[in-house]
Amino acid sequence: MTDKDKLDKKSPKPETPQRRWVRVVRAVFRPKPLMTAALLVCAVIFWPMLQANLPDLTQNPEYRVTVADIEVNEPPHWVPHEFVEDAVERVGFPEEMSLLDESLTLEIAKLFARHPWVAEVKEVRKASFPARLVVTLDYRRPVAMIEKRTGLYPVDASGVLLPKEDFSLSATADYPAITGVRSTPPSLQGEVWDDPLVQGAARIAAALRTDWQTLDLRSIRVPPRTTEEIKLQDAQFSLLTSSGSTILWGRAPGVKHEKELTVTQKIDRMKTYLADYGSFDAPAGPYEIDIRQWQQISRKQIPASHDAQLPKEKF
Repeated sequence: MTDKDKLDKKSPKPETPQRRWVRVVRAVFRPKPLMTAALLVCAVIFWPMLQANLPDLTQNPEYRVTVADIEVNEPPHWVPHEFVEDAVERVGFPEEMSLLDESLTLEIAKLFARHPWVAEVKEVRKASFPARLVVTLDYRRPVAMIEKRTGLYPVDASGVLLPKEDFSLSATADYPAITGVRSTPPSLQGEVWDDPLVQGAARIAAALRTDWQTLDLRSIRVPPRTTEEIKLQDAQFSLLTSSGSTILWGRAPGVKHEKELTVTQKIDRMKTYLADYGSFDAPAGPYEIDIRQWQQISRKQIPASHDAQLPKEKF
């Protein structure tokens, strides 16, 4: 037998159509593929019928929540007790909700984010047994009242307008007044007052919050506008004391300027003055007290008639 004959004997026979069909049938009609195909067919046919006959769990009381089932982290004392009910009423949210609603946590987050007392929605999660929604919020804190002819307007440290109806007349007296504001308040509560002078004064009020009463301060005065546009870095603010003296504060916190003292330095200077003299109007005030200089504090007496100008004292 030649080598050619041996190669011909070992080469496979060509596959005929009949043999190919047999091989395909054997592959398809194995137990596992048949079972998989049967399950798919059953799912397509019977799932709609099964789904139609399943109980609607969204209507099950165990999965339903109301406004009373919304738990928020304890609001601070300046936020009204009916805060949750007010938030729901503002956006017209439904009285009942289903925990099975996949969009529920997002909708609840949007609900609270719209409220002027909420600075940030930290978390919204579903809880069961009993069914409830647990919401974690970061609340805004009022720092000052903007004095306008139309009334007092509370703002936070960023100049966001807060609901003035949530403050009693006695409560408004607990906050620094900001005077000299010419701009109009925002049309909606929860919006930033679009005035750099308001925003700068609010920053000062926030920085002085813990020392306001100790320093016997009464109000923050914004500088007069010389042009329609004013930049915060150019604005110089002053403080009015309860005794009638004026303290030249300078620029708002956060404004970078090479000659500006820090907030801590300014507060320390006012405390030192009070420790030395006992009052901002002693011994012969009221005074205009300038704490902005690097080397020293200067003051001049505020005359009864503004025509007279007394020399400054340095100490």
